Amino acid sequence: MPLVRPLWAALLDLAAERDCGGCGRPQPSGEPLCPACDGLLAEGGPWRTLAAVPGTPRTHAVARYEDPVRTMLIGYKERGRTDLRRALGRALARAVAQTLDTLPDTALDAVFDTAGAAGCASVALVPMPSRRKAVRDRGQDTTARLARTAARALREVGLPVRAVPALRHARAVEDQAGLSREQRQTNLAGALRARRAAAVATSSVVLVDDISTSGASLAEASRALREAGVPVLGAATIAAARVRS
Repeated sequence: MPLVRPLWAALLDLAAERDCGGCGRPQPSGEPLCPACDGLLAEGGPWRTLAAVPGTPRTHAVARYEDPVRTMLIGYKERGRTDLRRALGRALARAVAQTLDTLPDTALDAVFDTAGAAGCASVALVPMPSRRKAVRDRGQDTTARLARTAARALREVGLPVRAVPALRHARAVEDQAGLSREQRQTNLAGALRARRAAAVATSSVVLVDDISTSGASLAEASRALREAGVPVLGAATIAAARVRS
């Protein structure tokens, strides 16, 4: 009669070696990313993104939306690779920092006082809201969790940053994948509303998302918050389809 291995032994085997969440190479170390793929998030970019849709806030990303970063994001969002969240969240934090660093002096005055980072006014990272179906299918709001991870990373270096889900869907929208720029604008026009606007009214708001393509989602989010009396300083994403060198 064959022996049945204990569950803990099987789990140890899984932890001992896994595939890199980017390039797919085996990782004997058990780390979620190989050094090369991790370096793309930790050392690449950040770049200013190129938006095709008017009204898109100034946005920075740390990587182009192409493999292996595309594979990382798909693995995290669609294939249960929650072990990638820390690396992706820290990459998002780098993009947020770049967005804050490149603000005009007049905008920076609203974020920093003469005491510097120690006297920094509160910064609110507002994640793009996920569709309810996506949250049900994935079992979590992946973008909101990335925002919280990024906020935590920025707090570690002394910036008073928090993640606030201050947007909601006002109506159903289609999945954006495969839609043209014009279709994306139509799909999202008037689709978002501010929620908990009072929670971010005195903060410096940076929109965050995993990917920027045409900029339609970020433009709509900026509009919704602006109409609620909440200005948006800029936006940050992990990857972007189009970037300025």
